[in-house]
Amino acid sequence: MWLDNASNIDMLFYSPYASTIVNFTNNEELTPLTIGLYGSWGAGKSSLLQMIQKEIESSDDGVVCVSLNAWQFEGYEDAKVALMESLLKSIEENKTHFEKVGDKIKKLIKRVNFLKLGKDLVSKGLPYAVSALTGNPIPVAISLSSSLADVEQISSNIQGFKEKYLKPEDSEDHSDNIRKFRVEFEDMLRDADNVTNLVVIVDDLDRCTPERIIDTLEAIKLFLSVKKTTFIVAVDERIIKYAVDIKYPRSDSTTLSDDYIEKIIQLPIKIPELSPKDIENYLKLLICQLHMNTASFEKTIYSIYESGKMLEDKSIGLSDIVSFASDLSVEYKHGKTLEMMKNEIGIIEKIGGAVSPSLKGNPRQAKRFLNTFFVRKNLASLYFKDELDLAVMAKLLALEFIDIEAFRELYTWNKAFDGRIPVFDDIEKIIYEGEKEVSEWMRWDKPRIRAWVNSEPKNLHKMDLSKYFYLSREALVSSDNLVATFTENERKLLSSIKNCIQGQEDTRFKELSDLQSESQSKIVDALLLQFENDELELRVVRRIFTNYPHVQAKIVEILKGKKKEFYSMGIIPHFTAMHKSNDSMIEQLLNALVLAKKLTNEMKTQILQVHRKV
Repeated sequence: MWLDNASNIDMLFYSPYASTIVNFTNNEELTPLTIGLYGSWGAGKSSLLQMIQKEIESSDDGVVCVSLNAWQFEGYEDAKVALMESLLKSIEENKTHFEKVGDKIKKLIKRVNFLKLGKDLVSKGLPYAVSALTGNPIPVAISLSSSLADVEQISSNIQGFKEKYLKPEDSEDHSDNIRKFRVEFEDMLRDADNVTNLVVIVDDLDRCTPERIIDTLEAIKLFLSVKKTTFIVAVDERIIKYAVDIKYPRSDSTTLSDDYIEKIIQLPIKIPELSPKDIENYLKLLICQLHMNTASFEKTIYSIYESGKMLEDKSIGLSDIVSFASDLSVEYKHGKTLEMMKNEIGIIEKIGGAVSPSLKGNPRQAKRFLNTFFVRKNLASLYFKDELDLAVMAKLLALEFIDIEAFRELYTWNKAFDGRIPVFDDIEKIIYEGEKEVSEWMRWDKPRIRAWVNSEPKNLHKMDLSKYFYLSREALVSSDNLVATFTENERKLLSSIKNCIQGQEDTRFKELSDLQSESQSKIVDALLLQFENDELELRVVRRIFTNYPHVQAKIVEILKGKKKEFYSMGIIPHFTAMHKSNDSMIEQLLNALVLAKKLTNEMKTQILQVHRKV
């Protein structure tokens, strides 16, 4: 199994990116510098950061690296202060370079504490501040049980602090405090022992709330960005833009996010989305990692990198991997063999071309795919011994990732198995023969699904797939698998459509139409699944019906399955709108509902009459 952790081994071949960034950190003349390492969630940012830190620490050129996790500051009231305090304490622990400036670091930490206390004093008043200085969160009335001398000392400290740092009447006081901290921080770095640059890595910023994201970026810009500092901030750029728009909304249609980011981040570096070929390579290398011991796997990765195989137009073949393993005399983990590895890579080779485009160029999704496969492989051995074909299991899992609704349709069709799956038999014939349209089943007319049908093993229509579907039954009753593959923007729009108030529907669907077709399809599928589970109102579904004709048949099937209680008078305007979009299909549905005694003839007549009047 593969954990969702940063990897110490460069399976994504990001080392050129790491070396490029390290070269920038070696140039003191470029400081202060903030580098934005942009990539979507699961793109491998944390792994790349580990490589950067390892490369910096392996050299002896006066560059000091400190790594901070922004998410750890999420629970703090003031993320700026938490970041500054954490950085200073990390520096203080580095005796090699910072021991002789220990007093200056302590002074900076004290200033941070004053800044933190100053905020409490201004916002919550003197009693809270006294309580904070005693180290006791109890209200000041109880804290005064300390000795009088202690209280007098506390009061003296507060008064001195107020006079030196706060001065509420002076509007420039806060800026002056920022300036003092920056000057002292820069002086400390200048006097440190053989420090040419302090590199601060900030990871997981895109997991934080918008307020914390802005606080962290502003702490870097206002307090810490001085000579001899380089910050490397790993984040999904879209999340920063969203945070800026939330924090600093505009009354007009323009946003500040681009200008804001440009002021904070001087050097943006984007991690490219992996191509389908790269994802296929990554899947195969993950299999190798599962079987080879660590030393052998690292040698294999290095040999593949040196050979340039990952730069070729096609994915690394099984024969290539076997050849590397033979040349390097690879050793395998306990219980693992070359033959086992070959069998599993062979399965990926059969379906890789079909599944890899559906994993969105994302290493995390690739791990998730393989983890799910190996869980089902283990369940299959326990439930069904050796009855199931692992290649078929992998191919069906690939369809789950490519199009969950198509997967569910195949499950429904399989119930009619009588030596073959009739509907799927027709679809396979059409696609195998290369016909341009799968006219009756438009969902199956997508390039990725056509590629899936054409991938090995073929002729699934000849197989009863019931046992395979049994292993994946959680995907047949829940939308979790589908939504788990969504981007953050897709999740947000899905939620905004589902929860929109009456009158907002058309605006939300206009936003949906602006997305790429693949994203639209995913969101529509998720909405229809929610409608099937009685989690979505008909006023939303009617917009799906009118805007996305290819799912009209699916909506009709769902409506047929609704209980009689669903068909109140409130459905009439929505059915009228759908009838206007596809009169013949809705009239057939109305007849079926009347026949099933779910709808009265009077309601049917009213729907048709309203449409004719319109």
